[in-house]
Amino acid sequence: MRKFSILLISLCLVLFVTRAAAQKPENMKYTDAKELMLLGKGFTNTDSYYTRLPVDLKDEIRPEVWSLGKNSAGLAVRFSSNSTAIAVKWTVMNNFRMNHMPETGIKGVDLYTLEDDGKWYYMGTGRPTGKENSSVLISNMEAKQREYIAYLPLYDGTEKLEIGVDSTANLTKPQRDVLVKKDNDDAILIYGTSITQGGCASRPGMVYSSIIGRMLGREVINLGFSGNAKMDKSLAKAICRVNTNTIVLDCLPNTTAQMLRDSAYTFIRMILDAKPAAKIYMVENPRFPYLRYNKERIKELSEEDLVWKSIYERFRKEKCRNIYYIKGKELAGTDNEATVDGVHMTDLGFLRYAIELCKYIR
Repeated sequence: MRKFSILLISLCLVLFVTRAAAQKPENMKYTDAKELMLLGKGFTNTDSYYTRLPVDLKDEIRPEVWSLGKNSAGLAVRFSSNSTAIAVKWTVMNNFRMNHMPETGIKGVDLYTLEDDGKWYYMGTGRPTGKENSSVLISNMEAKQREYIAYLPLYDGTEKLEIGVDSTANLTKPQRDVLVKKDNDDAILIYGTSITQGGCASRPGMVYSSIIGRMLGREVINLGFSGNAKMDKSLAKAICRVNTNTIVLDCLPNTTAQMLRDSAYTFIRMILDAKPAAKIYMVENPRFPYLRYNKERIKELSEEDLVWKSIYERFRKEKCRNIYYIKGKELAGTDNEATVDGVHMTDLGFLRYAIELCKYIR
């Protein structure tokens, strides 16, 4: 009996070690993510697969915006597999760092799965160690077919991404028609600032555009450009090309009242002329914590919001009924606890942002 017990324990140890070894990144079977489904990309004619702006407009787009367009913010890969483990290998462009944002958000990859209740559940994050990275995001699962979404780096570019599964497992494009790329205009486009781009989420899946995508089950195209959402005509021109009729404009932290007077009406009019059926959501400034004390900035931002509201009212007077105005008071909550530095959102801030915007977006 004792010999049998020892044999059984030994066998279990062998199986455990064998399985653990099989689920190391280097022992898994990898597929280039280009063979799966990419979400969040509004243009096909980009200069590389994981960049965000159309190459034929490069000469019209400011260099600062073009450079930020190389960041893979909002991009995600949808797939299905029956693997007991999921791994990733990814290469970033710059190995970028910032002093107020986790590297997992800047250049990590995180994974969610879709459960039978229709909700997406977080599974794990690949922690970056340099330009070339690998990580097992989840392991020791039951071998059943599941739906996945993997979110790409927010503040670095992605040069290459591979998805790893067990050597005998399948790996396919999505098998469920939830949060997938569609041929119609179901996608949501968000044009905005560093906050829209993802500053300062702890991991890519926590930027508010991605949270909204999971909440509404719709693809979201993230055109967030840190410090540079200044309503350039070149960006309006680009937005006009995207297959969407749901457009969120969250630009005000990067503009001034005078910029809005000079550019906002023309910017929105360009979009409406190209997309008469489009729903435009005009988002006010969030109520940043420092505004409680900085009297000069509250004066400036209040003026900016008033100009923004006057432009909204002008469109309404012109019988544009698909223009919606979203006040900023509730975007990040009212307890002053939702930012990293008084401006950029924590995960808490992004969750609040998404919940508030989802009250309006249709």
